[in-house]
Amino acid sequence: MPLRPNFIERLLLRIGVIPTVLLDTGASMFQASALLTAGDIRLFTHLKDGPLSLNEIKARTQTSLHGLSALLTCMVNLGYLDQKGDEYRLSKATRRSFPIDLFPAMVPFFRALNAQQNRATEAVNTDPDGGIMGYDMVKGGEVGRSFQTFMRWLGSSMVKEVASHIQFGASPKNMLDVGGSHGLYCVEFCRRYAGLRATVFDWPIGLDNARTTLAAERDVAPRIELVEGDFEKGDLPAGRYDFVFLGNIVHGLREEANKLLFRKIASVTSSGATISILDQYSNVRGSAFVKGVASLIGWNLFLFAGGRAYDFDVLAKWLDDAGFGSAKLTHLSRSPGFSLITARKNS
Repeated sequence: MPLRPNFIERLLLRIGVIPTVLLDTGASMFQASALLTAGDIRLFTHLKDGPLSLNEIKARTQTSLHGLSALLTCMVNLGYLDQKGDEYRLSKATRRSFPIDLFPAMVPFFRALNAQQNRATEAVNTDPDGGIMGYDMVKGGEVGRSFQTFMRWLGSSMVKEVASHIQFGASPKNMLDVGGSHGLYCVEFCRRYAGLRATVFDWPIGLDNARTTLAAERDVAPRIELVEGDFEKGDLPAGRYDFVFLGNIVHGLREEANKLLFRKIASVTSSGATISILDQYSNVRGSAFVKGVASLIGWNLFLFAGGRAYDFDVLAKWLDDAGFGSAKLTHLSRSPGFSLITARKNS
């Protein structure tokens, strides 16, 4: 959780008395290191069922007393844990929003990202096509599975809010989720619209993630088809879709790749079809916190895949050129930095 300076400390930070460089370069890096280490030793999982003493945690995690004590002190002071005497327990905030069960599986992806951060200056100097990491890194193996776990958690944390903001003139009948991975959006919309059939289109590793979802969502699974493919290298599944969803896709593509994707979508959609794009946009309105989150995600996307957080106006123009008009932007309240663009295909 973010460091929480008091009022006086915030004031001193704002006017430059406290040097922010110490927090932005040192403290943030140390915080990430501590949190990922907590994930590696499954600290939050061990505490899920109730408080444990220092020695009990040590026995379960097979860690050193000195190292564990240093880590637990960080987790308490950062707000992830509460301490009473010799016992540690999950804080209310951690229980409410932290991906306790999924986090250990997410750690390899974040560690792989961190391992490439020292090449950031190279990326700024050369603007390499595909970034300094690239999507090939997450198409298979441990890092790929870890990435899919992260996407599952991200989707589960916002799917209901996203779905609540998407309105249709008539109930949709045929949905395509491009790069849909876990399939959670198809599940949610199939539940909301009884006559809807949906297609998840993704790499093999993404469809494995979707199969995990469908195995647990048997009531709607028969209406959801899984189709393997790569939207950058080939065509989209044939059909006359009246609803297309893109979740965290456009930020990883360069301008021409996005324009081509929108043209591909136009070729498989019916007149009046809805396109919804969940992403991060660089010209978002809101607090400095919201803008900061969006811009940092944009920075990471540039490093990761050569992408970026685009302006809403830019996306609206590309959509219009592909035949989708009346684009509108909705900011998510529970997921700062994330916004939703919805547009309709012209008749």
